[in-house]
Amino acid sequence: MASIKTPDFYIKDWYQKKTTAVKTAFFAAVIFGLMTHLYQFTNKLYNYDELANTPSGNGASVEQGRWFLKWMGDILVKYTGGVYSLPLLNGLLSLLLLAVTAALIAEMFQVTHWIPAAFIGGFTVVFPSVVCMFFYMFTSVFYAIGILFSVLAAYFVVRYPRSIPAHIGAVLLLACSLGVYQAYFPNAVCLLVISVILLSAFREENRTWKNIFFTALRYVGVLAAGMVVYFFINMVVLKVNGVEMISYQGGANMGQITLRQFLSAVKRCYRDFIALGNDNVLVLNATGVLRVCYWLVMGLFAVSALLLLVFEKGDWLKKAIMAAGFLALPVAMFLVYIMAPDAQTYTLMGYAVVYLLIFFAVWTDYYSRKVHCKGELRVGFTWVAEIICFVMLATYIWYGNGCYMSLEYTKNHDMAYFQTMITQIKSVEGYEDNLPVAFVGDTIEDATNTQGSLMGPVFGINGKAESNVNSFSRSHIIIEYLGFAPTICGYEETKVLRESEEVKNMPSYPDDGSIQIIDNIIVVKFSD
Repeated sequence: MASIKTPDFYIKDWYQKKTTAVKTAFFAAVIFGLMTHLYQFTNKLYNYDELANTPSGNGASVEQGRWFLKWMGDILVKYTGGVYSLPLLNGLLSLLLLAVTAALIAEMFQVTHWIPAAFIGGFTVVFPSVVCMFFYMFTSVFYAIGILFSVLAAYFVVRYPRSIPAHIGAVLLLACSLGVYQAYFPNAVCLLVISVILLSAFREENRTWKNIFFTALRYVGVLAAGMVVYFFINMVVLKVNGVEMISYQGGANMGQITLRQFLSAVKRCYRDFIALGNDNVLVLNATGVLRVCYWLVMGLFAVSALLLLVFEKGDWLKKAIMAAGFLALPVAMFLVYIMAPDAQTYTLMGYAVVYLLIFFAVWTDYYSRKVHCKGELRVGFTWVAEIICFVMLATYIWYGNGCYMSLEYTKNHDMAYFQTMITQIKSVEGYEDNLPVAFVGDTIEDATNTQGSLMGPVFGINGKAESNVNSFSRSHIIIEYLGFAPTICGYEETKVLRESEEVKNMPSYPDDGSIQIIDNIIVVKFSD
């Protein structure tokens, strides 16, 4: 009998060992992910950064501390010729990676019921931060790997508590996740905080408060080690490449925080956690329905935890650890405020907030089978919790589709605007196709170009602009999308033109006379 089996044997054997809940989390993520993001996968939509990295580009990396993103990009450049923005392929691959992430979470917490598992899969992929991630389609696969690595690190630490190789792997995975996108570090923090809460709340067998306390210390040690390894590799990479960290989004000052900033950031964590019920925090809960649901989620957590204290007999020190875990969770969710207190946070950086909803699904599963209170209370809690999860999941699917449609409206307006401009350039008296073009000025002020995305403020998610007419990457619309690629005058030549009296006396676009041929250069004056 052959000792080495065929690939299908190993795949089938692995698949059969997975529980129904784990399989459900994976397939639910795929299905709900397609319902949310298929619009983006099957169209070539863009935001300002996507414009600058189409058809190929890796974006900023080492100078922002994202050295692992650069390494992955370099591998693709070496073996494929570039990091290409291919919506269908990049989107599906990213979705599959997130589906694996959802399955890992379900397995990590040993979820047993398929409905909570389905919600875990759904929330993992429909959250607004994932919608925002797919605005940057050129790097979406890298971001999905960053999320997967952060969750896999927590998985190793929780599932293999006595394995030294697993802990070393977790440290390296955390460092690499930070090297993709620093805002994904809170993912692991949230999952480990949730693990501590679950250990102290439900798992009575052979778990004293000392066991749980030292488990929490072990978690903290792994998280700290991951951060240290990240900073060490980052320092070496910066030195080898001869570059310095830039101040974008506070990345250059990450880890540098005063006591006053720390206290202010912690206060902000709790304030924004509470504000999930009445404000659009990081554009993660844009509708009234979602805000009501967040209030209900927080309320049910509070009530069910209190009932747990009443009905469950056990060590009060364990219950104190559970309470401490609940208090730590808002800080873990908004840890980016502490990691980079000067950063301008936005939707992409708020992915860790999804773990409140994932925790709610896990808590529902545990509550339905581990709490020794009256059956009616357990059943009633399960019904209410699953209805809330369904409403939030459906709303986020709807919201994601609306955000992508708003991108398409913006794209159509951008195309029409610059197509008209190209037509006017080619229609100027004396036009010749060998004449260079100079774009003078930065901001176009046009009272006729105010429609925006047409979708209203509800879909005003971060990561996209209502119009790219004045974005830093607008030239890519003109050149790459519309194919108008004349010789473009450089900075020095444009500066000379801008300072000439003839150009100063020209009106600004789109007024008549804003496009003229001066000294055999087609001058398009955007502004003074």
